Amino acid sequence: MKQEVEIQAIIKKPAEAEKKLKKAGRFAAERKQIDKYFAPPYRDFFAPNPPVEYLRIRKEKGKNHLNYSFLHFDKKDKNFLWATDEYEVLIDKPEIVEKIFKKLGLIHKITVIKTRKYFDCGDFEVTVDKVNGLGNFMEIEAKKILGTVKRTKKACLDFLKNLNIEYEIKEDMGYPKMLYWKL
Repeated sequence: MKQEVEIQAIIKKPAEAEKKLKKAGRFAAERKQIDKYFAPPYRDFFAPNPPVEYLRIRKEKGKNHLNYSFLHFDKKDKNFLWATDEYEVLIDKPEIVEKIFKKLGLIHKITVIKTRKYFDCGDFEVTVDKVNGLGNFMEIEAKKILGTVKRTKKACLDFLKNLNIEYEIKEDMGYPKMLYWKL
């Protein structure tokens, strides 16, 4: 299990953001990802608002994953995400895992399709995402916990602010949730 601390922002000018990220670090890769989210029929992960867990199959050229995520929200502000526990394993044949899920009765809830550009920026992995049906986003993820989760979250936000780009952070973020509730 890996604990992930990140922030997500809507960005208006992705080309400008990428230019500034290249100055803050280096471009690493660009990948297309297809994420399919599932839930068991007896426990709909999308019923709580916000969802606190996800089960996902990610199809990505040469690097497919099965992922279960459990999200930790602030006790007072249920829309403020502190960290995510991620359980992830590489899989060779995502289509077989999907067939197993269907045989077990799991329900396909939503598919997120995105083009993701990765940037290595020291303590942070930063992505610029173009998400079908949603728009352009940036995610800033700490590569490790910087003392405490609270301090790490602040460092992610400080990094974003220091880029000096136009961005917006909303409470109800997360691609699967945003697409699901858009339906």
